[in-house]
Amino acid sequence: MEASSTTLGEAIGPPVAGYATLRVWAERILLAFLLLLFVVRGFIPAWRHLDSDFANYYLVARLYHEGYPVERVYEWTWFQRQKDHSGIDRPLVGFAPSTLTSALLVVPLSSLPPLVANRWWLAINLVLLALTGVFLKRITSLPWRRIGVLVFLAVAPLDKCFLTGQVHLVILLLVAIAAWLYFADRVFLSGIALGAAAALKIYPALFLLFFLVKKQWRAAAGLLCGMLGAVLASAGLFGVAACRIYFREILPWGLRGEITDPYDTGWDSLNALLRRLFLFEPELNPAPVAHLPHLFAVLHSLIHTLILTAFLGAMVSRDGSQSRRKLEWASYCFLLLLLSSEPLPYHFLILILTAVLVVDYLAARKKLTWAVAIVTVYALVCVPYDRLYRETPTGWASVFFFPRLSWMLVLAAMLLWLLLSDSGQTLGERVRSRSFAQAALAFAALFATSLVLNLRHMAGQFDNNRTRVTTSIGSGIAIDPVVTDDSIFYGALLPRFRATNDMYSVDRLHAGQITPFGGGGDWFHPAATADGRRSWAEVASANRSRIVRFEASADATGSAAVVTEAADAQQPAVSPDAKWLAYIREVRGRGSLWIRPVGDPQGESPSTPERELAGPEYDVRELAFSPDGQVFFSSWQTQQYRLYSVHSQSGTIAELTSARCSARYPALSPDGRWIAFSCERGGVWQLVAMNLRTAEQRQLTSADCNSITPAWTRDSKSLIYASDCGRALGITALSKIDVVR
Repeated sequence: MEASSTTLGEAIGPPVAGYATLRVWAERILLAFLLLLFVVRGFIPAWRHLDSDFANYYLVARLYHEGYPVERVYEWTWFQRQKDHSGIDRPLVGFAPSTLTSALLVVPLSSLPPLVANRWWLAINLVLLALTGVFLKRITSLPWRRIGVLVFLAVAPLDKCFLTGQVHLVILLLVAIAAWLYFADRVFLSGIALGAAAALKIYPALFLLFFLVKKQWRAAAGLLCGMLGAVLASAGLFGVAACRIYFREILPWGLRGEITDPYDTGWDSLNALLRRLFLFEPELNPAPVAHLPHLFAVLHSLIHTLILTAFLGAMVSRDGSQSRRKLEWASYCFLLLLLSSEPLPYHFLILILTAVLVVDYLAARKKLTWAVAIVTVYALVCVPYDRLYRETPTGWASVFFFPRLSWMLVLAAMLLWLLLSDSGQTLGERVRSRSFAQAALAFAALFATSLVLNLRHMAGQFDNNRTRVTTSIGSGIAIDPVVTDDSIFYGALLPRFRATNDMYSVDRLHAGQITPFGGGGDWFHPAATADGRRSWAEVASANRSRIVRFEASADATGSAAVVTEAADAQQPAVSPDAKWLAYIREVRGRGSLWIRPVGDPQGESPSTPERELAGPEYDVRELAFSPDGQVFFSSWQTQQYRLYSVHSQSGTIAELTSARCSARYPALSPDGRWIAFSCERGGVWQLVAMNLRTAEQRQLTSADCNSITPAWTRDSKSLIYASDCGRALGITALSKIDVVR
């Protein structure tokens, strides 16, 4: 060990014993400081409390273990409800865009209490970090102390990974194992390891492009086999329907960087910066430089394609040495991170592998200055910038709020220079080579394809900005509207409740003013009589949901005017004559439909007992009353959604076969002529209105985004609905659209 260390010291520093000893001690002191920093900032706080990311994995693992339908884990409110029922002490959960297989890592811990499971996961992560160090040592000639310094210089990535309980240390270990196998010429197994990593997070699958460019056919075959095995395993464990929903309805949004707030400066990506500058969104980005979606599409395609082809072209080299292969592997890991649409600090763990391999490459060539520069920029990339992200910049000022991205671009230029300068070709030879022509053609093809896809996606994304019902700066979710004579009730996810564990409220929009109702749990799915005098909501808390009636004229949150109408019940709907209350009751996540008379205004229980209208075999998802007293509901049947009606008195159930699509979110017009619902088409949900007398259908929306939970205005001419267009998956705002003119 000491001999190896001395040799390396002579390689990158003056052969002076005193200087070498001083450098060794300086590195040891720095490593001790970084270790202490990690323990104080990352490990100890993570040990003391449960954070949302681990809670997400834990909750999915627990639901899977208990036999719940995991195809619903990507629905924000359903997932939040299950969190409340499980008693997980976190304000907010959300699983998109994680893969279902990523939750399998936590399944063995799902029978433990959440905090205990989190502590076991932290201990496992320490083992994973140590194993990663072992493989980094095996693929480099760096001494242990220098590997340790480079690992723990990733201050923010390591802190956030442990604080949030993320799975990215597993990814780092698998990619390090893949690198070790690749350098040992066991390239098929290297591909298999990357396929396993891709089952947890998608980006390792993009090594397929690297293998194709390098003409490593066996490695590409191994990666494809690993990915196929992961897909088959996922289908076998979670079901084909759940996998289909992920690949059709979730993955495209993740690849585009449209998960949660895509305009947040905390994403540290080119995608987020360009959105912040050139896309207007009334609530999430109200002050860009200008609203220029076509310019965004062009710049997004141009910049990403240019960076990709530049790096891949630079990796074509006459030098086939082992050190060159390490540089290329390190650069490609970096490239995947740079092009990522929504990287958070823990994603930057992969830079540990990049830094170690590049420093080892430079040490072998005795390039001390370059090594110091790379390490310095790497450290600046990994500095915590949390305080800066609390600000909300406007206009061109947004450019200065992406410091991590800025240093990533500097590091990109340095790595690209190393790849080109050490390729064994002069600039003239490279320009005249066939590979340069191939790179130019690839650039043109990729740019054209990317631009067409971007323009297609942007079409109609921002049309409903002009018809927003309400605008609240920084709003999260507005969903499930209910229209009364003078108000609109809706479910809301807003920052106002972030001081407590109750993140969701029911809001009332009246005369331009918003009044929130909440307390005692998360509030979902409002219902109200036509005159707005009586209103209901679902309140989810530990072990149960209940339907409460609350006084809508109140101007403050709280439980003083709350009366429980139905226990163990959710998603209320009230009949037009205000005599009946319908709701859903779940059995292991599968809904049954129930009905009961509306309770006395003074709080007395009705004499007529509740009745079940449709059992859990229908797996009822949403419901709505028609003016004649029938209940229409959506049902998850044979891997798609179907619409049914049931007579509230006779209990006769009939399928609405004229819907002709996977349909959910039914809403009946007050005049009884129309039914509105959402159809799944091409992986997104489009709003459709159908005339119940003629079966004529009108598709009201067509943009590449979701339009859901419609509610009719009192004149039966328009719909208020929730849409995530121009926003992010499931992060909906309320808009209005005309049906009858």
